[in-house]
Amino acid sequence: MSNGDSHVRPIKSEEMQDTTRLEEIAAELTGESLVIDGNEILGRNFDQVDASVRAILVKKNSAQGAVRVFGKEVWNVVTGPTEEGVVIVRLGEGEYCRLLGTPTIRLFRRSSS
Repeated sequence: MSNGDSHVRPIKSEEMQDTTRLEEIAAELTGESLVIDGNEILGRNFDQVDASVRAILVKKNSAQGAVRVFGKEVWNVVTGPTEEGVVIVRLGEGEYCRLLGTPTIRLFRRSSS
């Protein structure tokens, strides 16, 4: 498992307060126009993320779990009380994401406009 630069981007604390900036970062990562969901959610163990989701904001210092992206390689972001930081994880074409445990996340979806 890997946390490669092309799939995972750390988020600075000042960026967390700016929804527009978060959407810009997700767009830079994915090459697509994305809109972030209004609220963060608590993931459910073994849930597969909907195919309309192209990126995920992950609060690493949340409940025990992981956000795992499957494709040619497996990308994994671990969450838990001893983890630190926030990242955006990109989902590329042909990849899908499964949640393990109960990570705190916000989803980026393709813009309808």
